[in-house]
Amino acid sequence: MGLLRLWDMTGLWKSKPALRLRANLRRHHIRGSRASNLWSGMRFFFLTTLPENETGPWHPSPELRRHFKALRFGPGEEFLLLPPGGEAIRVVFHSPDRIELLGRAPRPQLPLLNVRLATAWPKGSRGDDLVRRCAESGVVQILPLRCERSVVGRQGLGASRQQRWQKILQEVCQQCGRPELPLLSPDPVELEALPALFPEHRIIALVPGTWPLGMELDLHRPDKVLLVIGPEGGFSPAEEAQMRDLGFHFAGLVPTILRIEAAAPLAVGLCQHHFLMRQGH
Repeated sequence: MGLLRLWDMTGLWKSKPALRLRANLRRHHIRGSRASNLWSGMRFFFLTTLPENETGPWHPSPELRRHFKALRFGPGEEFLLLPPGGEAIRVVFHSPDRIELLGRAPRPQLPLLNVRLATAWPKGSRGDDLVRRCAESGVVQILPLRCERSVVGRQGLGASRQQRWQKILQEVCQQCGRPELPLLSPDPVELEALPALFPEHRIIALVPGTWPLGMELDLHRPDKVLLVIGPEGGFSPAEEAQMRDLGFHFAGLVPTILRIEAAAPLAVGLCQHHFLMRQGH
């Protein structure tokens, strides 16, 4: 855990030692991975468009002003603005209607494994839970999967629901401290298309009754993983045979049968936990 993150959690972020350190960072313009780790303890907010200038006064959007009020920002408090790509923009808060842009800063990074998810889509509001929990667990991309027994998502994800889930992704990532938004693909994919779409990934289908996912990860230690989850009722026998022919690997989670929105974040979280253990965190 970084020093600044610890200060933020313990309420020492506004203490005199923290203020001195932040002033020194501004003075010396620390760059590189070390600076990225130091800045990772700061709050951040996502931007959809870049400001016209990278330095100077800037009027925040109504959404940002709502965040300032909810989080009780005080004068002099610093945070980061994260555009869709590239470096972050360092900002100091003066008032809900006025902030000052201080220039570019390294974008915070988290040690996450490249885990993608192709999944049958759950019904109703359970799709919200799937998106929310998978983002918290560290998934890189979510793709709807068309299966024989699929009920929802066979024709793709509607535009209105896409907008809703994109908003959920942004809110969740800001809350859980994740500086990169997962990708959410609108169009469903077929099982046979996955090997060509993800040739460098180890494709693991979650099938009850097979050996545990943790053992699969321990044995092969993949650098990229594509998790495949079927619909309620599971994959059909024909689909299981098809996946074997395509070279998919099978693994399970727990002895009980889980819903899609429970199995997916659990599997993603296990992959990320295993990756952190490999990295010595």
